[in-house]
Amino acid sequence: MNYKVLKNGEQLAVQSCGVYPRPYNCDEVMEYVMFTAEAGTELVIESETEIQSAVIRPLSANIPFEISFGKIIVTIDRPVKLSVEINGSSDNNLMIFAHSEEKAVEESGHYIRIEKGGQRTGTLLIDKDNTTVYIEEGAVLYGNIIADNCENITVCGRGRICMERYTYEMRPSFARSIDIRNCRNVSVRDIIIDDSNDWSMRITGCDDVDISNVKIFGRRGNSDGIDICGSRNVTVSDIFTRVWDDSFVVKALDTGNSENILFKDSVLWNDFARPIEVGVELRADKVRNVRFENIDIIHSTTGYPLMGIHHGDRAEVSDIVFNNIRIEDAPGAQLFDIRIADSVWSRDTRMGNIHDITFSNINYIGADNSDIMLSNSRIEGFSSEHDIKNVKFHNVIIRGRTALNTKELGLDVYEYAEGISVSADKSEREALIVSCDMKVKKAFEADGSGRYRGSVCVTIRNDNKEIMEGSSTLAVSPKNTERECAFKYKLHSGESAEYEFDFTLQAGKYVFYLKNDKNEIENKVLFAGLEMLIVTDTDINETAEYSFVNYYNVNDMCVKFAVQNDELVIQNTSNNSAEFVLYTAMPADMTEGEVVFSAEETDFGEVCALVNRNNELVCAPQLRCPAEITYVFRNEPKVKEIIKTPFKLGVNETASFSFARLGIDKNACAFLMELAADIDKTAGLRYPYTLFHSTMPEKTAHMYGKVKIIKRGEV
Repeated sequence: MNYKVLKNGEQLAVQSCGVYPRPYNCDEVMEYVMFTAEAGTELVIESETEIQSAVIRPLSANIPFEISFGKIIVTIDRPVKLSVEINGSSDNNLMIFAHSEEKAVEESGHYIRIEKGGQRTGTLLIDKDNTTVYIEEGAVLYGNIIADNCENITVCGRGRICMERYTYEMRPSFARSIDIRNCRNVSVRDIIIDDSNDWSMRITGCDDVDISNVKIFGRRGNSDGIDICGSRNVTVSDIFTRVWDDSFVVKALDTGNSENILFKDSVLWNDFARPIEVGVELRADKVRNVRFENIDIIHSTTGYPLMGIHHGDRAEVSDIVFNNIRIEDAPGAQLFDIRIADSVWSRDTRMGNIHDITFSNINYIGADNSDIMLSNSRIEGFSSEHDIKNVKFHNVIIRGRTALNTKELGLDVYEYAEGISVSADKSEREALIVSCDMKVKKAFEADGSGRYRGSVCVTIRNDNKEIMEGSSTLAVSPKNTERECAFKYKLHSGESAEYEFDFTLQAGKYVFYLKNDKNEIENKVLFAGLEMLIVTDTDINETAEYSFVNYYNVNDMCVKFAVQNDELVIQNTSNNSAEFVLYTAMPADMTEGEVVFSAEETDFGEVCALVNRNNELVCAPQLRCPAEITYVFRNEPKVKEIIKTPFKLGVNETASFSFARLGIDKNACAFLMELAADIDKTAGLRYPYTLFHSTMPEKTAHMYGKVKIIKRGEV
């Protein structure tokens, strides 16, 4: 254990759970302590890592502390859920769970108890009315709880429900840690849910449910926090989640309407997906009167929507309120996203609509050390019959400034959406935005060495009445393919400024985007697609050399390419032998909605994917990982076939592959290609080490390099 914690001089037991933080290359451990809060409680926190600085989240808790002789001294006088984070990072944090006195448990009806130090394995099935399951602190249920068609159900205690012994292949029998179906008058309180094999807690087709003081730790895909599905009269309060998927979710799975649902007074941490979500899978007549109130989102690190409504089924979705939400660390995220669209989860034969939605008293605080700007929020209906109406944004504060219009809100309103309003009770500091335009100033031209040289111009303009001053950075994605270019600005009202930067890039696909720690510059991106040019029948020793570089700045492989006698020739010019996989495909016509660009950092909220929309490239914040491109929304390019060819090359060795073997038309003037290398430095990484930065090259060709074949006599 890293931490040692003393409460009023007495050492507390430090426990741990598995988490899966970005950049998602390996599981890690998070430590935590639990105790009953009392007046005058003093904690002394020691760490094996030298403590130089600390922050205690949520910031709204206003917990006093000091650092003295390398220890953190904290005063806690009430029940609270806190993350203690040292040295400017959320890695290696300590969670503090200070409870009130535990409520007495009545041993009436059907009473099941797992005592402290005890263990139980498998499924605990509740199939009788008036059942209480009490798991004492220090007890563990290695398995899950399923309740079906019962009344007066209580699951309580400060013990754990843990599914670390259950693999993905053991679902569906061992899926959700707590699965309560078609029950009435249900109480779940105080439990710890650890490492669920699917959604952590699902409430389906239930009425009159109260869930409180639950702690949820999830490190697997689909490890949602709490999913309320087709249920009514539900209150969820005083929850902590740290999960790899969505935290608070409302769905409807053909088990009746979802109505009168309240989530409140909670702390959320999402290592991958969405903190607050209505949708998808809204298969009911009505989803209405749902409120999210007084919630702190302390970390959400992948650019997903923080508050979203996503709909592709039949429900009429209405009267959804998001109120008093505070967001601390969410680089590149969308604040709001409301969208009606088809997806893999759509089941109904007709779509519904969305109306009367309110976002009020939303405060995006942002992390002190982040200059990644928010992605634009979005409202997008599906058709004139399946539209979005009457969405109100009131008292939205972004980095200390109040948004008074859609531009300041960073909100894109697309088709089939109307009645959108932005307002505030007062605006001491308006969220003023500097207008931005970005374009290629000097066209990127091949220089004969496999590189393109050109320049990008950023123009910003101050149309506000006050002086706008700060600094920004022009960045390039994929990361580490070029330097970042910083610049400062100070613009009086009506002034503009132009900044031009030269770049040298090898063939591939790139997005230029801005960073700004104030989030006060209009969010714009610029795309550049640069073809690889190969002259036929050229000696490979005379051709250009291309370098591999990835998100972690590993730059250990170089290769050369040539085309000779209807064969593709590849030479390993690096200092290492390596196993390679070559992926090839023939180009296909671009389709509506097709993804054109994404990179590894798209997963981390640093840059959005781009898709083709009405023959223009627009940001697609819904595509944050390869699975959403290939499975959820099926936005991958519709190439006929991807050919996979593995091979191995030693230093300076050469391999040749016939066009026929690679699926390339011998008369083609262009083809698509990706090359992956397997080396020790990149072993264990989430994504392959690829020349053109494809993250899933076996399934989608959107990042492949386009190779243009030039006959020697045509040069």
